[in-house]
Amino acid sequence: MLADEGPRGLSHLKVDRQAGVPDGTTSFYYRTRAALLQGIADQLVRYDAEVFTEVFKDAPNSSGRVIAGMLADQLLAVRSEPQLSWTRARLELTMSARRDPGVASGFRQISESYRALVERLVLALHHDNGLDVDHALCDEQTSVLMAYLSGQTFALSNDSPEVLTRQDIERQIHAVLVGVAVEHAARQTPSSDSSGVRAK
Repeated sequence: MLADEGPRGLSHLKVDRQAGVPDGTTSFYYRTRAALLQGIADQLVRYDAEVFTEVFKDAPNSSGRVIAGMLADQLLAVRSEPQLSWTRARLELTMSARRDPGVASGFRQISESYRALVERLVLALHHDNGLDVDHALCDEQTSVLMAYLSGQTFALSNDSPEVLTRQDIERQIHAVLVGVAVEHAARQTPSSDSSGVRAK
């Protein structure tokens, strides 16, 4: 219901009717609209935590390529139920989270866990390729990759016509990380003017 109609279309009575319970049941457990939204947010956080734990349970001991595959699979799962409705509901509640610290805190915990996983991916890929760990570069790659994944999540949950495969997403993840690394390296190299003299 939240996924289809947004917070404005949500009411205690509609939840009762959708769930097939006596009128007034939802309002008994969640007295206010804010409490109802908080309850939904708490349930989504529990779902997210369960899925995250199950899907990424082997990530700590996996290579960067394997973790990238895990992320790709999880991203593509957004196109199917129940992940599609969960994701749409989460996106709706994210807007409410700006004004509701209670809703925001649960989503922040999941976001932090997800970022830690992306950091693990970046570090693993550096290790897999025999690269020295540049923490500033890794932080930047993590942030940009998080933005990419968030954008793809939004697109896929909103019926993006783009056809993506697991290999497409893995390739795009690699491209994002390489692009950030190239730009980062360019910033570390003194620039030259047109005469070939390095700028001071």
